[in-house]
Amino acid sequence: MKAENAFVEFETEEADSFPEIFELNIVSGGCHIYGYLLAPDKRIEGPYPTVIMSHGFPGYTTNNDLELALMRTGCVVIHLNHRGAWGSDGEYLFTNLKDDLIAIAKWAHNPAIADQYGIDTDNIFLVGHSMGGQTVLNAAKDLKFIKGVAALAPYDIGAAFRYRMEKDLFLMIETEGQCLKMNSASEVYENALINQQTLSILNRYEELSKHNVLLVEASLDAVAPPDKMIKPLADKLKSLDTNLTYRSIKSSHSFIGQRMTLTRIVGEWIESVISDTYH
Repeated sequence: MKAENAFVEFETEEADSFPEIFELNIVSGGCHIYGYLLAPDKRIEGPYPTVIMSHGFPGYTTNNDLELALMRTGCVVIHLNHRGAWGSDGEYLFTNLKDDLIAIAKWAHNPAIADQYGIDTDNIFLVGHSMGGQTVLNAAKDLKFIKGVAALAPYDIGAAFRYRMEKDLFLMIETEGQCLKMNSASEVYENALINQQTLSILNRYEELSKHNVLLVEASLDAVAPPDKMIKPLADKLKSLDTNLTYRSIKSSHSFIGQRMTLTRIVGEWIESVISDTYH
């Protein structure tokens, strides 16, 4: 893997060398989860580090640019659409997000699947933005084989209730969530209310401390304010002397206008974690 290739495209007349995209249909909780897998240029020697992406709520802010850049560095990249989102089966509930991601990660870690797509099962990373940041942090606690987890401006449902931001959360569900499959905004909100402690990214931080962790804050974030939603976890992890990397980007929640900076941070972090493994 070479992070410096994030913005480099290789020319060739040999079609067999081109990167590829494969449609995915994976079952989680009895529901079909749809997505795709990006495979890097075949002139890059495998097996490949693999990044599994988790989208935010509801996923309007895509991370396709980051996914394609990581593919160019030499990573396999897996994009999933959570239950009830963007064509996937089932109903959207916050408690389903972690289970969906765990199902995808176990699928990628399966030796037969890994052999088919050239996945390096020793170097599987979880990367998520916003609600996806909460999801990857929670899923990593239950996946011992994960090499690292990166949360980009993560939203913390537990913090939303601790800091009396529940009205903002309900409004977000009611308005932005109209594209999701759900019985009602009230049901999804109730799911957050009842499970706020389990969903909180501060829950079981000791287990999270066993992983390589990248936390990226958007310093101007009004949706997931860093002092309420990301810094408390960073402080907990720092107290345990863990493999934590913390970066701050002067940007709003979506990192709009600073996407290349975000890409460099994520790519260089993955490369550094892999390099430490091989040295």
